[in-house]
Amino acid sequence: MHCARVLVLIVLLVGLVHCFNWDIVVGGNKQLEFYHHGTLTHTENIPSAIRITSVTYDPVHYRLLFTDYNSPTMSIFSFDLSTRKIQLLLTASSNYYPRAVYDPVTQALYWKDYNRIYPMSLNPASSKKADGNVLVKLITGVANYPYDLAVDSCGGYIYWVAGKELGRVRLDGSEREVLINETVWLRLSLAIDQQTQKIYWIEKTHDGDDHCSIESANFNGKNRTTLYIVRNTRYAFSLAVSKDFIYWQNFEQEGIWQLPKSETATAIKLHSMSSSSCANCNRVAVNYTIEEQIQGIKGCNALQGLISNNSKSESTVSICQNYCFQGECSVSAEGRPTCSCKAGYSGERCEVNACYDYCLHGGVCSLNKENKRVCQCTAGYEGERCDVSICNEYCLKGNCSVGADGLPKCSCTTGYSGERCEINACHKHCLNGGVCSLNEEDEPACQCTAGYDGGRCEVSAHKDSSCDTGNSGERTVSTCHQFCLNNGVCSLNEASEPVCQCTADYEGERCEVSVNKDLCCPKVTTVTVTLSQGVQSTCASTVV
Repeated sequence: MHCARVLVLIVLLVGLVHCFNWDIVVGGNKQLEFYHHGTLTHTENIPSAIRITSVTYDPVHYRLLFTDYNSPTMSIFSFDLSTRKIQLLLTASSNYYPRAVYDPVTQALYWKDYNRIYPMSLNPASSKKADGNVLVKLITGVANYPYDLAVDSCGGYIYWVAGKELGRVRLDGSEREVLINETVWLRLSLAIDQQTQKIYWIEKTHDGDDHCSIESANFNGKNRTTLYIVRNTRYAFSLAVSKDFIYWQNFEQEGIWQLPKSETATAIKLHSMSSSSCANCNRVAVNYTIEEQIQGIKGCNALQGLISNNSKSESTVSICQNYCFQGECSVSAEGRPTCSCKAGYSGERCEVNACYDYCLHGGVCSLNKENKRVCQCTAGYEGERCDVSICNEYCLKGNCSVGADGLPKCSCTTGYSGERCEINACHKHCLNGGVCSLNEEDEPACQCTAGYDGGRCEVSAHKDSSCDTGNSGERTVSTCHQFCLNNGVCSLNEASEPVCQCTADYEGERCEVSVNKDLCCPKVTTVTVTLSQGVQSTCASTVV
């Protein structure tokens, strides 16, 4: 169809256009190889390319779009199949093999560098081609590195595969969901087919296996089926789907393989590649027209509209066609499209979702009645953006975790206790200047100063008699030792001073006063005794 239209132009424009038949194109290191029915028909040299890591086909504008990787940068080019003109569209920094897919409905290229997907408008009316906005950020890590992308133009989704998951998100970055969450060693390639209403991917279950499998499922991830086992190979990649066949590259055999869409069919090796193999490349594209994609398929008005518009001159096609992602389009006085965005969206084409990356730590974002962003936080987080951990500075001496009730719980370090690990086991444990430390059983133990001993340094080492020799007056007592009289019980107060709890028959600071005064002598009697060698001592004694 395209060639026929081009041939008419050749006659009218005196043969300035080159045309060739193809059904598969393979991106090599510095070239594009075109095959028709398994035969190499044309090779297009790309002198500026280093390693072509993905090729995608734009059937509306009859062009190829491909990514080229030259660490630490990547480039995106277009190749017009009618004029053979190569155009550089984008250059950006890159730290891994980029991928790109094209959506003819939005006229946008969606490309991935490591773990981020970016949109890039190819609409001639758009002044904002690549603004650096991230459509979605994917999972990181070697086991979960996202390898490939595919776009569902009818449903308005972009899909990705990784080691752990197969997921999708709306083209505006909303409604992200994981369709398959099952860990395998690698998921290597991905393709979408409107005719069969299926997604196809290649996966490898374990490192060291000598086979891969081609899997399929419905667009929602249901009804998963293993279509084919690719044996005797470490890798199979570069999956592509046409009207009748599924194609992929075999790493060991360096060839393109073809499998009919029938689940009972057998794969055949179509041809060998003249360019070198690349396990990290995804570089097969097929000539799959929009008419073929949606023939007999209902409910895909977006692509159906492109068929009718494609037969018209570009000058008659409304520049508002699929221009605004989430809003209404109008034409300015200068003839440019302008968007009036829906609540929660912004950007030149209403491509920026206000909720994107707003709520942190898994919080769910929504708009309130005033169209302001609000977050519903997951357990363990709070704050306007779920940016504050409830464990933040909660446990004073220990580790914090979130309990089943959503509240912070402390696991205290040795020597501390309390709800927030605020109680030091050594606090006021050792008396009279003793130094506290934890023993082998993690219990407080005291190193007493001179003149004291006991578990808490509460016992004076000077165990004098009840009378102080050679002195007259009250006895000075610094501990509980023999302080409480008449069976009173001694304890130390907060100031480490002895305090007595007397029996029922006595009272007084030291339980020295009998309650029954009729049976008692005066409270205190001064007694003078003669000791050996005529030495006298006076003491204050309680007379019972």
